[in-house]
Parts: sequence; C-alpha cells; structure tokens
Amino acid sequence: MTTIAVIYKKEDKLIAGTAVQVIKELKKMGYKINLAGAKLAITLGGDGTILRAARILAKKNIPILGVHMGGLGFLSEIELHDLGDALDQIKKKKFKLEQRTMIEALVAGRQLVGLNDIVISNSGIARVIKLELKGIAEYTSDGLIFSTATGSTAYNLSAGGPILTPESRSLVISAICPHSINTRPLVIEEPITAVLNRGKKAILTVDGQEFVTLHERQKIRIQRSKLKAKFIRLKGYNFFKRVGEAFGFGPQV
Repeated sequence: MTTIAVIYKKEDKLIAGTAVQVIKELKKMGYKINLAGAKLAITLGGDGTILRAARILAKKNIPILGVHMGGLGFLSEIELHDLGDALDQIKKKKFKLEQRTMIEALVAGRQLVGLNDIVISNSGIARVIKLELKGIAEYTSDGLIFSTATGSTAYNLSAGGPILTPESRSLVISAICPHSINTRPLVIEEPITAVLNRGKKAILTVDGQEFVTLHERQKIRIQRSKLKAKFIRLKGYNFFKRVGEAFGFGPQV
C-alpha cells in the first residue's frame, strides 16, 4: 500500500472541505494517508501552500504534486479534476522529478530554510534600514530580498530583480526601494554575510510565512541550502510560457 501525504490550508473552509473528500477518495483507491513514510505529497491550494509544504518535505525528501485550488498557482502541476489520471501516470512512472534550489539563513543560532526568498526589512512604516553585505556594499533601503530561482518570479520580480530559470543554482539580491538610483540587483553563487547597521524594528522573513526579529549589529549568513525542493512533473514544462501567462512577460500576440 502506497502512503501519500495531503497538505492543505486548514483555515480555508472550502479547501479543507475538499481535502476531506480527496482523502476519502484516495483511501478508496487503496492509498494510506500519512506524512510518515509518504512516497509523495499532494498539496491542495495555491503557491503559499506549496511553499509551506516545501519547507516541511525537503527535510524528508518527499516530492510534491501541486494541485491548483486558488491563488496564482504558478508552482502547481495539475487541476483537481486531473488528480486521478495523475496518480495513474505516477504509478506507471510516467513523470519527471524536478529539483529546485532552496535558500537558508543562519541567524541567532537558528537555521531557516525557504524555497522562494529570505527578506530583511523594517517592520515599521516608512522607515529605512542600513544593511551591509560584507565585501560588497552598504545598502540604505526599505530592505533586501535574497531569492532563489523559484523566488525570482515572486517578490524579487516586483522589486525589479532578474528572472532566473528554475534549474539555476544562483541566488539573487535585490534592494527594496533603495535610496540610490545606482543600486542594481546582484546574482551570487557563494554564501554572504549581511550586517544590520541600522533598523531597530527590522525583521527577517522566510517565504513570507516565518519571521525572526533582528537587532542592530546582528549578522545574518545567507547561503544556498543543501536541501532541495522536489516536484513531480507530468507534462512538458515551458517555463517562459508559464511566466508569460502569469505575468504578461514577453511579446503578446
């Protein structure tokens, strides 16, 4: 009996109700539902659900099959009505396993891992912070975004950062509303240390879902994680076509 995990947003009554029905159907099909020992995880929801699941599942080496149920669904693979056929394809091993780079911050004795990004910003209104990137420069801005290739199409893109293709292992650093028009995004390969030189109410957020309060002069180590987020892909994945559909990128015909 194959074990499957089902992850969904319990606070959303519609999705939670659908999840109950999905779990019933999966059990009828002969699957055991449990996170422990799961061969794959089905996520029901939008990209936020997938981001939360990725942080949980990467440590357990469990791949994700994203079912789109609300939100942008940029990372999702199928719609709910395709789930039965998708599971048949997986049984027949007609799928590809895609691995994506994750990012981590080492701060205050904690290791925080995300799939999209790590953001250092001020929690106050209209307050700038000063962040020094050791060996590079000091930034006066509303904050800095450290993103993976996956996160390059999220907050990083809104801040004017570049788009990286999913297989890229690089990290992008983009300033949020910098005070200098000469400030440009950076693409890095090696770990970097950030120092909070000014920002009494600064916080560090991971994928917009976890946060840590920072204090002045605190050091934060940002680097590529050894963990990988794994996704089950059942069809051809045209990244730039999906970017175009989601964000209007490229020539429109």
